[in-house]
Amino acid sequence: MDELETKITFDPPRYVTFKPVNEEQIKEVTIANAHNQPVMFKMKTTRPGVFKMKPVFFSLQPKTKKTIKLHYSGCPNGVKPNLKDRFSVIMAIVPKDAPTDWDVEKVWEDQKMQVELADSVRRKVLRIHYEGYEVDRVPCPLMRPRRARRRFSAAAQATAHGTHAVQPIVYIVYQGLPPREDVEAK
Repeated sequence: MDELETKITFDPPRYVTFKPVNEEQIKEVTIANAHNQPVMFKMKTTRPGVFKMKPVFFSLQPKTKKTIKLHYSGCPNGVKPNLKDRFSVIMAIVPKDAPTDWDVEKVWEDQKMQVELADSVRRKVLRIHYEGYEVDRVPCPLMRPRRARRRFSAAAQATAHGTHAVQPIVYIVYQGLPPREDVEAK
């Protein structure tokens, strides 16, 4: 984790809970900036037609916080909620040469600024939990998988350690061919 990820806190930190019913619901997420520089944000969701955020683009000065309203339009009767739903919060340190009257949305869309922001951009995922459904059953697609241990063959391991392994000899038996002894005898 880098400094930006540790200095920006979310309440709630991992999940936002909604009821899977056919009624509009509003929840709040508070984002705090404990960093010594201003940070800008962009909110995204997996289903923009179902979830809305206010504001979508904003910035936070050092040592301040902001409450974001998350709107859910509801789940039609008889329809199971999508357990992979989530909000993504994209954040970056405000460029030092940003004008004082800058528009956060325009900065996120400006190609030149995106190049400048590239090193400081981070993503935070807030999963959507639906009441009555298990939280941890569906892994978030943006969570990084743990690195699998590499498995090498005995020959590759021996080569890496400076010793040479004997390669096994593989005999292939074909159905319908005469036994080996009969072929060698001819």
